[in-house]
Order: sequence, then structure tokens, then C-alpha cells
Amino acid sequence: MLSYFKARYPIIYIVTAEESRAELEIAKCAQELKWDIRSWSHTEGFIDPSNPKDREQVDDPIEALTYARENFNDKNGPGVIFIFKDIHPFFNAPKVVRLLRDIARDFKQQQKSLVIISPVNAMPPELERDAVLIEYNLPARDEIGVIFDTLYKSNKKAFGEVSEDDREQILQASMGLTTVEAEGAFAKAVIDRAMIKKDAPAISTLVMREKAQAVKKSGILEYFDASENLNDIGGLDNLKEWLSIRKQAYTKRARDFGLPMPRGIVLVGLPGCGKSLSAKATASVLGVPLIRFDIGRVFGGLVGQSESNMRKAIQTIEAIGNAVVWIDEMEKAFAGMGGSGGSDSGVSQRVFGSFITWMQEKKVQGSFIVATVNRIDGLPPELLRKGRFDEIFYVGLPTPKEREEILKIHVKKRGRDVSKYDFTDCVRKAEGFSGAELEEAVTSGMYTAFYLDKELDDLHILGAIMKTVPLSKSKADQLNAMAKWAKINAIAATKDTEKQNARELLVEEKS
Repeated sequence: MLSYFKARYPIIYIVTAEESRAELEIAKCAQELKWDIRSWSHTEGFIDPSNPKDREQVDDPIEALTYARENFNDKNGPGVIFIFKDIHPFFNAPKVVRLLRDIARDFKQQQKSLVIISPVNAMPPELERDAVLIEYNLPARDEIGVIFDTLYKSNKKAFGEVSEDDREQILQASMGLTTVEAEGAFAKAVIDRAMIKKDAPAISTLVMREKAQAVKKSGILEYFDASENLNDIGGLDNLKEWLSIRKQAYTKRARDFGLPMPRGIVLVGLPGCGKSLSAKATASVLGVPLIRFDIGRVFGGLVGQSESNMRKAIQTIEAIGNAVVWIDEMEKAFAGMGGSGGSDSGVSQRVFGSFITWMQEKKVQGSFIVATVNRIDGLPPELLRKGRFDEIFYVGLPTPKEREEILKIHVKKRGRDVSKYDFTDCVRKAEGFSGAELEEAVTSGMYTAFYLDKELDDLHILGAIMKTVPLSKSKADQLNAMAKWAKINAIAATKDTEKQNARELLVEEKS
């Protein structure tokens, strides 16, 4: 920012919700330049930050801009930086914009700069040629580290012993927070540990919980405490093997080797076949947090809101660093992007363009995208091309072996000894069933057993299977088309590919 002041930029527009952080950087620049600062807000008027008692009560923004323009014109005196906080709601007044343009013209000839600090980018088009726009990224690891170290030094007893490894985990857990949020998360973690006392979670765990709340405030990103792992997935051996190999990329040895970080995967298939479960398990395999990115919530009704929401979401993901970013049912967010985009003045096209550009040119390579897709028709081809995702996996209907694994997983989850069950008939009769349908059969079987006041057995599950019409029958055309597409464009998540594709074609013929 210092270079902008030295270059005599008359107006600097800073987009950030962290006023204090921006003011601190401006103060450092003013100290370097030996300039004065005057800070204005609609509620407090003008204040000299170095002497808060020195204030000029000017509430009206037009009067405030006029004051800044007409005062402190001494060529022999120090320069002045005027900070205007949240003046953007007044941009709808023509005189405000005109005054800003006059200031831009006049300040070029004087040692004066006007800095607008706002949480949103609402720069009027008339100012685009006269002002420079600076969008603050979320604080980097070093900045978060300074905050933690300062708090730790003054509260060592409350924090307890914190090793270098502990500190690294705490800083990683706090990435994606603002400076204020990070400081609050550290303080609350210490208080929570003091209240819990016995068997208190690690500070990094408590900070992560606070981050979950902070991330949720955006309404676009959601933190998941994923407990699922590969043992919760029946079959999909190709996908499991692929993920296990990529897990090594998150080690220091991989960094020293020069191994690039994996970008992500697309999971294509009918609903209920394990795509969402695989996305959750991926976070456990890679040992990183799981962030759900709801792209549908990016789109807002105000001009520029959608683009701003996408930028904020990307900034947060970049700041978090190593994480699995789960985009569920991606086709619903981006289907039809091949059109002209005229129905919404091109907003969808711009949001889509920002997203795929970020995927291609990610500054921080730790974010691993897992996108699930139920329908491939309508998706723009540029979204699925190599370079944006590492691989596309087809998650089809489970094979006989996988059906047995899935039944065993769900019976075991319900506290039963699977060795006492014979799933042979269940597996045979469940031809064409998805994983979700098999889980529902186990649940229905439990209801039947409970109603009959008996222990659950395989006959109860078989009865539920016999009463179920699988989705593969009603969606046979879609399933067959997807299987043919996947044979050319994707890798099967299961190793039993030929039998699976043959069975899916058979489903269509029987229907």
C-alpha cells in the first residue's frame, strides 16, 4: 500500500471487513511518510487516531468530503491521509460521487490521499478510472502467528505447555479466519479448556470448532467434522487405492521430493451409490478438514453480489489451505453454462468463469476438490477437462461382492455380529440396488424385526429387498447412457468394471 501513497494515488478503495487491520497498515505507511491521518465515520465524524480527543463532529458525508478537500492544503506541511469508513451507502447521492471525482483531481496536486474502507465493493463506475481498488486477503499464517504468540506470551499459564508442533497445528486450524476471529477463537479455546479441565481437547481442536462457526456465517461454505473413513465404504477399490496414493502428497517428504499437490476428482453416478460418502471419507484419508461449498448460494439479488460472494468463498478456501472442498451435485449449479447467459445479464457466466479460472490457476495448492455429479448431460465440457481435476471416477451400481460388503457394514453399524448372517439370497435379489437402497433395506428389516419382537436376521432384510423397486429400473435409460459415457471419459471406481457395465446394460433390456 505504501507504494500507492508514494505514487500520489488520490483515492484508494479497500475492500475488507477488518477495519482495524487496514487502519494499522495505513498507520505504518503514514509513519513511514511522516504524514498525518484523519479518520471519518458517519457516527463519529473526524478523529485524529493519534489523539482521539481531537475530533471534528461532521456527520454529513458531503460536508465531510468538502472538509477533506478544503483543509490541510499547506504545501510545506506534512501530507494527510483521510480514512472514510463505510461511505459506500451514500454513493447513491450524485453530489457525493461528484465530490469524490473533484477530490481525485485536486489531491493529485497535493500531498493528500483519501482511503475508503468498506466490507463490500460498491465503487461507482464514475470512480473506476480515478481510484485504485485493493481487496484484502484473509491474514496469512505469519500474521495469525503474531496474534497467537502475543496472546500466548501474556497467558502462558492459561494456555499450558505449547510445543512447536502444537503451535503449527493451532495455526493451521485457524487459517481462513480474520484477525479478530482468530484472536477470539484462541481466547475462547483457552476458556473452554479451563472449564472442561479433565480430558480437555487440544487447543487446535477447539479452534477448529470456532472456525466451523466462522465459516458457516458466510452461508456459502460449511465446515464438516467428517468421521467417515474408507472402512465405511463398500467396494470402490479403484477409488480407495487412488486416494491412498495421493495421501502421501500431504507429507513433508513429498514437498522435498517436489511432488505437486493433487487438484481433485469428479465422482459421477446415480444418486445413492456412495459419492457423498466418498467425499466425506476423502477428508479422513487425506487428514485435512472437509469444507462443503454450496455454489447455489453464491448467487445473490444485488448487482455484483454473486461475483463478490464467489471471490470471498475462494479467498476463504485459499486461506484455509489444506482441505477437501466438497461440491455436491455440481451439475445443478453449472448446468446450462453453455448458453448465452442473457437471462441474468451474464452473472452466471462470470461466476462460472471465476470458478474454473481459480481451479486452473490456484495460488494455494492445498485445496482438494471433490465434486459429485448425478447427471453429466448439460455440464459444460470445459469444466471436466484435464488440468482442473486429476481424475473422473464413475461410481456405478455395486457388484455382488460390493453389495455384500455394504450389507455387512450397515448391519455391523447397528451393533450386530455379521458372522451370524447369510447374505447370499439378499445379494442375489438386490441386483440393481444402490448402496443407499441396501442401507434402507437393513433399516426396514430392523423395523420389521422390532415389530415382530424378534432379533434382526437376514430374512427380515431379504423381505425388505423384495418389496423395494430400485431406482435403476425407473432410471434405466439415464443409467445406461451414463455407463456408456463413463466407459470413454472416466475410470470405474470399482475394479469389477466389465461385469458392472454388462449388468447395467441388462437392467435396461429387462426394463
